[in-house]
Amino acid sequence: MIANIVIGGVIFGYAGWMLVRHIKKSSKGKCASCSLADHCQDACVPYKQENDI
Repeated sequence: MIANIVIGGVIFGYAGWMLVRHIKKSSKGKCASCSLADHCQDACVPYKQENDI
């Protein structure tokens, strides 16, 4: 019984932590929350037209 409570607490705790982490990252915006933001040059441009003349 105690093991079930501990395992359930760990599962719900992890799910809550991941939910908070997701909300914090999504509030930063697309490029600020990206793990490649320091190395990515093209993706952070608001609008990039591929056939620019």
